[in-house]
Amino acid sequence: MRALPAAFVLLLCACSFAPAKPDMQLPLPPEKAQADAGPAATLPSEAVLAQRPLIAPLRPFDAPVPAVVTLPNGLRLYVVERPSAGLEALAFVTRQGAAADPVGKEGLASLTAEMLQAGSAGKSQAEVAAAADALGADLAVSASTDALSVSLSALTPRLADMSKLLADVVLRPNLLPADWKKAQAQRIGELTAEESQPPVAARAAFRAALYGNGPLAHLPEGTLASVKRLRLADVRAFVASVSPTDSAIVAVGGVPADAVRSALEAAFGGWKAAKPSMAKARPAAQSVARPRFVLVDFPAKPQSVLLVGEPGVPRSSPDVLTLELANSIVGGSFTSRLNQNLRELHGYSYGAGSRFAFGRGPGPFAASTSVQTDVTGKAVTEVFNELNRLVAEPLSAEESNKGKALLAFQLVESLQSVEATARAVGDIFLFDLRLDEYRTYVSRLEALTPATVQDAVRRTLHPDQMTLAIAGDAAAVLPQLKAETGLKLPPPQLRDAEGQPLKKPMAASSAASGRTLPTPSP
Repeated sequence: MRALPAAFVLLLCACSFAPAKPDMQLPLPPEKAQADAGPAATLPSEAVLAQRPLIAPLRPFDAPVPAVVTLPNGLRLYVVERPSAGLEALAFVTRQGAAADPVGKEGLASLTAEMLQAGSAGKSQAEVAAAADALGADLAVSASTDALSVSLSALTPRLADMSKLLADVVLRPNLLPADWKKAQAQRIGELTAEESQPPVAARAAFRAALYGNGPLAHLPEGTLASVKRLRLADVRAFVASVSPTDSAIVAVGGVPADAVRSALEAAFGGWKAAKPSMAKARPAAQSVARPRFVLVDFPAKPQSVLLVGEPGVPRSSPDVLTLELANSIVGGSFTSRLNQNLRELHGYSYGAGSRFAFGRGPGPFAASTSVQTDVTGKAVTEVFNELNRLVAEPLSAEESNKGKALLAFQLVESLQSVEATARAVGDIFLFDLRLDEYRTYVSRLEALTPATVQDAVRRTLHPDQMTLAIAGDAAAVLPQLKAETGLKLPPPQLRDAEGQPLKKPMAASSAASGRTLPTPSP
């Protein structure tokens, strides 16, 4: 509401304290006064909001191209020199992540990462942390679907000590029974707690529905059953199978390339794999029919978690950049179509988006959101409407320019620090990308047209074949979906919180709550 003028406020005060005379004219109500005064003057801030910001042409960006050296043992070194940088970042990456977990032992790569942080070279976890602190270094270990990574950064004069510490963590972990017992128990506790969380259940059901028994079918952290089956011997076998020929170290910072090679060769030059890689030993996935609709029941939940998607393309696909541009418009930003539709237009959700999980294999494309339970059916319809629209209609020139500017900005942001650059260059190794992947990124982005984007989208995305995964109140959600006649969904395949099909779907919980659920599809 606009503040009242000072003179008008004084007049109101005077009228409230002085008795009104018969011929005295009282002030008009604010609405009447505003109408008689004509349209209000536009405030400066309102004028700014009324103007659509211009998107400037993309500026040239001199992204790094790493130099590559291969050590005699097959370990590759990717070096990016930044002479003005006072920090040096090292990142070890091996192509052995959660997708290499043996069948029935999902979660192994993730727990191996935990064990690498539990102490190495005879030092306890606290002593390793103290050694990193003495260098002023940040040490981190993680496992993703495709990789296990160890990274640290510190001042450039400490490169030799950093290299030794990195080698201790990667090559000489303690792997003690007491540490394993603690790590396994903590993971079991985390997974037990996650069984009550619809977002985790929706992700698990979505992955399992898309990939069946394949290496991409499970979340990296594993399941309760698989983690309970793991033993310390499995972790030791995983570590022993990590090979220098399937690994790389990225160095970004102010140290010259020759000095980087000397330090890392001294630390890693004698390394040889003890066992064959687990990634090559895992059997290929069997071809299975993907269910169109899977549901995890969470009675009386006020929200439904939705995922809609299908397997996409690997990171090495020539369509990746084109699909990134399409995704930036449909769900990759706050101003994307999905978010504007579900949040701003309809008020169904606090946020909606989509992403491609590009990996060494065909990671999933997923549109996702959480919505109020009572609008689940309408929200699902709107998600499919936006995905169908993306396939049916080319992007507008304005949308294309906006998406290009957004992606170019994100590229610069991803390379702004030595640590971020090391992660990005690690992807060049991990996904077999060209060394000039980032140097040519903007020029390749500028060359894309709405027509080429639509061609790539139509090759990759098929909304009529996508899988819908919902974690929410089945009794409240299913009638809504049935009423949305345009969806044409089959009966749901009911699953548990770990994504596995239920043999006797929710009989006990349905009887206890007095709810009636439909018979699931076979």
